[in-house]
Amino acid sequence: MTKTFAARTTPIALAALLTTAMLFATNALAGHQYRVAAAAHDSTQERTQAVAMDVQHVTIVGRRLARA
Repeated sequence: MTKTFAARTTPIALAALLTTAMLFATNALAGHQYRVAAAAHDSTQERTQAVAMDVQHVTIVGRRLARA
């Protein structure tokens, strides 16, 4: 055992740092993609609702019978 404690723990610390950095980067990319998709969905939904309000019809069929 000629390696010192620092020489043995440095690769482990670097691996942990790299793993944490990759998780943060992945989270940032996923968050950005989610915000872009949500914005696109919201703008599409607003246009769809505006069109749907113009052509929406309601028909009521049937009646309730009063029972004594």
